[in-house]
Amino acid sequence: MPDLSTTYMGVPLRNPVVVAACSLSGMIADIQRLEEAGAGGLVIKSLFEEQIMRESADLSEELTLGAERYREAITYWPLLEHAGPRGHLMWIERTRQAVKMPLFASLNAMQPGTWVRYARELEATGIDGLELNVYAVQTDPKRSAADVEQELYETVEQVRSEVTIPVAVKLSPYYTSLPNVAAELDRRGVHALVLFNRFLQPDIDVEKEILWNRMNFSHADEMRLPLRWIAILYGRIRADLAASTGVHNSESVVKCLMAGAAIVQVATALYRHGIPCLRTMVEGLEAWMRSKGYGAIADFRGKLSQKDATDRFVFERAQYVDLLLKKEAPAESKEK
Repeated sequence: MPDLSTTYMGVPLRNPVVVAACSLSGMIADIQRLEEAGAGGLVIKSLFEEQIMRESADLSEELTLGAERYREAITYWPLLEHAGPRGHLMWIERTRQAVKMPLFASLNAMQPGTWVRYARELEATGIDGLELNVYAVQTDPKRSAADVEQELYETVEQVRSEVTIPVAVKLSPYYTSLPNVAAELDRRGVHALVLFNRFLQPDIDVEKEILWNRMNFSHADEMRLPLRWIAILYGRIRADLAASTGVHNSESVVKCLMAGAAIVQVATALYRHGIPCLRTMVEGLEAWMRSKGYGAIADFRGKLSQKDATDRFVFERAQYVDLLLKKEAPAESKEK
């Protein structure tokens, strides 16, 4: 029987299929079902700085309620131990006690001090690793790409110096030179890069003449973007590479591993097909390995990366030029 076990940021996993940060981690019963379905690990939904700020503002307002009353009326005062992000931290502590699989926290902040402070507090919950969710849309034309990247590097260095658990960075694909950013983060001791963060785009309601947002599920074709960059970066940096976005079935799991991914993160498939599909993905990976005669993940990881591919230029301009010069119409993707 093939051995599906692997490691991610030095943390042992029973298989490389990890649940991405999403609302499924909002109920312990769901997390236990995910573990039973075979998840190799799980990323807890993100703690956002906006959430911290909003809860702090709510606390300030609540503290003023009943201020004109006698101090004996202590029931008017809120429980301070639940202020700020404490509820989120307590939830992670409870989750850690409820399951055995590796758990990774996710943090999205804006200020350097906030990143560091809550990285320390998240570490104290007993998590196995921390994912820095770098979700920030740059809108200031006065900020250069160098400024944006330097802030990222400084934040990562500060967090790395304050925690002992492994740290991953979840990036967007919009950097001017992604390989350079990856190499710089690798040089600063990041244990893994998660490719990629999926920015949600606003839309316009032409009848109401308002902006609005909605959460769209990923499509299978979106996996090609992380697939390409994982294949390019594999073997060039020491950090592990995690595929995120568009991983919908066992075939896509295999593709990401062959490109060089250490793990794949899944979410949309779980919403569309239910938690049991996780077991189907793991069993599909095992069946494929058995059919190919692979005894372990390491036997084929990175086999089709740019470093090891027969045609290394397929990841660059050559594929675009080749397709344009073909006389026949391009075939539709078979993947749904």
